[in-house]
Amino acid sequence: MVINVRVLECPLKLYKTQNDYLRQWVEHRNKYLEALLAMEASPNLWKCLICDGDAIYRCLGCFSQPLFCTQCCRKQHYMLPFHRIKQWTGTFFEDLSLCLAGMVLHLGHCGQPCPSGVPEGMGQHANRVPFHVDDREWSMEELDDVPPFLWVPQGGNQLTLVDMTSVHLLQVHYCICPTSQQFHMQLLELGLLSATIDQPKTAFSFSVLNDFIHNNLECGTSTSNYYNKLQRITSNVFPHLMPVSASAVCLFMR
Repeated sequence: MVINVRVLECPLKLYKTQNDYLRQWVEHRNKYLEALLAMEASPNLWKCLICDGDAIYRCLGCFSQPLFCTQCCRKQHYMLPFHRIKQWTGTFFEDLSLCLAGMVLHLGHCGQPCPSGVPEGMGQHANRVPFHVDDREWSMEELDDVPPFLWVPQGGNQLTLVDMTSVHLLQVHYCICPTSQQFHMQLLELGLLSATIDQPKTAFSFSVLNDFIHNNLECGTSTSNYYNKLQRITSNVFPHLMPVSASAVCLFMR
């Protein structure tokens, strides 16, 4: 009499546990570390993505963080004012702003300069002072340590733009054609809510306003905590130098 014996096989594992994923990552952790360090190191080729010229800026907002020369950096970002850039100092990439790279945000003509010229009193300004919105006394040594992107041009053509990506300082030229809207309405047409009607100095993107609503409803984030987060995003080392007062933020976030 022949008896057939069936060997019971172990059931296949249909899913991976957290430990399985960690074991896979451990095998590649050194490669991950090398890749992350390479992002902060000097590139092998200093070529602009657009023109193949000598590159100096790296954009953190563009996909793959490409390198740009000065002219291409301005042209590439004339409608991307929320991107953050870094500049190679010779030893490392230093935080910078599109404003310091010479980019100007033109309103009313799809990012192009107004054919009627620049509003009166809105020329370029060379003097710059650091953000500081508290009453603390600053020594010259401390001010020397403030990074360049936290220094504000003085005059009537800068706009402090609050976005969920951070707080940005921009040079703005409004449209002054005979049929143009008021300055605060030109900002609104681009999805920016001005904090004041006359002579706008600060504006909030719709993205940051919606982001706060979602954080407040789903996470219970208070206005002050959201404000603190924006400070940290702008500068983790100098969060107190954020150029927007807490009262202004609270007014628009409620």
